[in-house]
Amino acid sequence: MDDFEVFSDAGYSGKNMDRPAFQDMMNRIRQGEFTHLIVWKIDRISRNLLDFAKMYEELKKNNVAFISKNEQFDTSSAMGEAMLKIILVFAELERKLTGERVYSIMLSRAEKGLWNGATVPLGYKWSDEIKFPVIDENEASTVKYIYNLYENNQSTPKTARQLNLEEVKTKRGGKWTAKTVGDILRNPFYIGTYRYNVKTSPNRRWKDEKEWVVIENNHPGIISSEQFKKVNKMLTNNYRGVSIRDQI
Repeated sequence: MDDFEVFSDAGYSGKNMDRPAFQDMMNRIRQGEFTHLIVWKIDRISRNLLDFAKMYEELKKNNVAFISKNEQFDTSSAMGEAMLKIILVFAELERKLTGERVYSIMLSRAEKGLWNGATVPLGYKWSDEIKFPVIDENEASTVKYIYNLYENNQSTPKTARQLNLEEVKTKRGGKWTAKTVGDILRNPFYIGTYRYNVKTSPNRRWKDEKEWVVIENNHPGIISSEQFKKVNKMLTNNYRGVSIRDQI
């Protein structure tokens, strides 16, 4: 076969189909440009059974045969189609088992207080020597200022507004919002507590606290435990609409 075109997504995983070259290929298949789709191995195009099933239905609808060179079959025959479905089941099983192994390793690392590659919080910088964030004195002063500022005005929007007026930058050099201020005020990393496995991925919803990994006094903090508790009580009361005057 001399008339062919190669579609390659370098650097992209086969765990989903949100890949530029793949999407280009599927659009052109829908336009009737191809008769066969040939891959070296099935998991190079997809490792998700549901995603592949949807793609395969589109191939059949557009009269495109699917051929895997490594697995030595093509779907132009009934046997080839049956073999494809069997292989896909085991491909997805392998993907899930690999994910479980990685998840287990990451949990084990977190339980030992080891860093698992999240974004380093404001006030800290990465240390190649200990493979964990250490205090950045310049940024640490900003963190302390944010806590003190919130204690004075008792409002995350007001705190964010004042930080922006004073041109205090976020970790990434951006603008402050009530949320970014609140995230810093709620983060126990600033009192030396390391938390892991607290939110789901990718939708970032809170998990059950039984699943969390929480290690207190894991690293040097920037804020005292007393100030952290006081500020967080204020945040909670403000959320509920309780003022400081109501508590006196």
